[in-house]
Amino acid sequence: MENGFKAMSQGADAESGATRNEDYGGSTAKRYGIDSDQMAEAATEQVSELQQLIVDEVRARPMRALGWAVAAGAVIGFWAAK
Repeated sequence: MENGFKAMSQGADAESGATRNEDYGGSTAKRYGIDSDQMAEAATEQVSELQQLIVDEVRARPMRALGWAVAAGAVIGFWAAK
């Protein structure tokens, strides 16, 4: 897969700007052997698994989740105030 991304990157650098803009979507990826539909489906499945993992963890330990949320809010609040 890494070789596919490398080939796609090199191919994109070699193309002119107009051609690159016309071809920017899935057709460019498919030209280099990358199935964007399959990648999108895999990403959707992984996000669903992560969401379910988070829901299960919050239900199992609600006070720990609340503590993490308060800590994250405080850090982001202090960071945003600067």
